[in-house]
Amino acid sequence: MTTAPDRFPKDQSAHVAPTGSQSAPAGIRPIVPTGSSPESPAGIQTDAPAALANQAAGPDQPPHSLARASLSYWDIVWQQFKKNRFALVALWLLGPLVLLAIFAPLIASNQPFVFQTAEGTIYPWFRWLFNPGEPVDFAFNMALVGFFPWVVVSVVWNAWAKRHGLPGRRRLFTVVLLYAGIILGLIAFFNFPSFGPGEEFWKPAFRPLNKYWARTFPEEEFQLRQRGEYVWALYPLIPLGPTEPSKARFQPPGFRMPPEQWEETNDWFPHLLGTDDQGRDVLVRLIYGTRISLSVGFVAVGLYLTIGIVLGAIAGYFGGLVDMLICRAIEVMMLFPTFFLILTLVAMLGSSIYIVMLVIGLTSWAGIARLTRGEVLKQRAIDYVAAAKALGASHLRIVFRHILPNALSPALVAAPFGVAGAIITEASLSLLGVGVSLSAPSWGALLRLAHENHTYWWLTVVPASAIFFTVTIFNLVGSGLRDAMDPRLRM
Repeated sequence: MTTAPDRFPKDQSAHVAPTGSQSAPAGIRPIVPTGSSPESPAGIQTDAPAALANQAAGPDQPPHSLARASLSYWDIVWQQFKKNRFALVALWLLGPLVLLAIFAPLIASNQPFVFQTAEGTIYPWFRWLFNPGEPVDFAFNMALVGFFPWVVVSVVWNAWAKRHGLPGRRRLFTVVLLYAGIILGLIAFFNFPSFGPGEEFWKPAFRPLNKYWARTFPEEEFQLRQRGEYVWALYPLIPLGPTEPSKARFQPPGFRMPPEQWEETNDWFPHLLGTDDQGRDVLVRLIYGTRISLSVGFVAVGLYLTIGIVLGAIAGYFGGLVDMLICRAIEVMMLFPTFFLILTLVAMLGSSIYIVMLVIGLTSWAGIARLTRGEVLKQRAIDYVAAAKALGASHLRIVFRHILPNALSPALVAAPFGVAGAIITEASLSLLGVGVSLSAPSWGALLRLAHENHTYWWLTVVPASAIFFTVTIFNLVGSGLRDAMDPRLRM
């Protein structure tokens, strides 16, 4: 008895992708849909050349298209970003710049780690760490306090996550989010009020008070040594403070005070980049000025990114009257001159870094909102949005869980350029004397001193080089993101 021949040969049946509850044959991996596309129903992307390549690869060789199909969008963006050498170098330089701002007290400070006399031993540096003069310094000091515990936890967790197969991008995102949470938690903990009576109500309950804020330890140490009394102190690498004045006013780089003029134990240290009008060390003020510049850039950009993304997503998704009202608000905000608005508020309220951050953040979101609205309008017409609505997903879930992750590319590209612009704005305002407080170590304030007298060339070259270096880093990173996220510009 003969049987009818099979319609499909057995060696070809292995290439048929399993459907339903069927399992794939051994050694064959089905192509899993990785995203949504307007050309494919139900959000499934098809790639005929890739399918032909998979069939030609055979069961024994891993097909190239399968490895590429397993890559997410951000993996592809990272691969394209690494091809831009200038952007990659700028990204690696951004890390040391941020670490310089975090570790500034370990690099330069006039507060000794240990100060030992015949009366006992005290630790002024640790007290100052929780009670700095500027609130911006307190935030970065909390980043320093939480850095080493975060490194330990991150190493342990990364090893565990790597053993369980978590991708590197997700591990990196988790450890960065963990560090941000540690910093915010420390800031909240050490600012928690004591709820005491009267003026003690808002006094921090858990923050150690700085009992030595009125003491000048380098001067005390010098006087004790002059009297022949026992004293021993351990200072950071550069034993000079950002607001510590001296007699060496407007001295060029490399100046070192003669021994006969010493009044403090740290007067022996050479001023590598010169001094300003109060005898303050330019290098130390440059290091601490990194904190102000990065704070203005990150806080202001984070504020207007949040506002612009949320309003742009709402306008693009709902349309109609909501879209019209938000678009009119965008047009109104684009008319506000940010620079002159800051000048007006500073004239009314006084110089403050918070005014600079707030005004930049509240007046610069219009461009981000327009970019996000355009992307949301495109994503709204794709089939996966209709599928989510059919499944009963709420508007909030559709917008923030499904649409926004696919519409953030223009906003993320604009963020590095925004940080660079905010740094330039803060430096320009400080150059005019209306930015941060005059005693704060700002790069623009150093430029203002050079503007008053052009003979002090180091006060022009040093801060201008720092501004140029920082702005160039962010511009290169933004340019690399733009090229990596735009398929037309990919290399």
